Amino acid sequence: MKQYRHEDGNVREWRSAMPQLKQTLAQAHELLQVSNGEPLARILPVLRKRQVRSLAAQRAKMATVSVPTAQLLREERDRR
Repeated sequence: MKQYRHEDGNVREWRSAMPQLKQTLAQAHELLQVSNGEPLARILPVLRKRQVRSLAAQRAKMATVSVPTAQLLREERDRR
């Protein structure tokens, strides 16, 4: 993994350099904040959320129950 070392320790400088840092992060996949030669922070890109597929297709494949679930539960409880 390629690293980019950013030696400026000031948050204001980081904010002003944000467009360049975004581009660098896209290329290097990691930013390392260093102060006096000591690493302070590592910035990684946020993973995008996976898209959740619609459950409609899965529900359409499921067998339907002819008896309502409430009735099945009531009968099961009565047997106990």
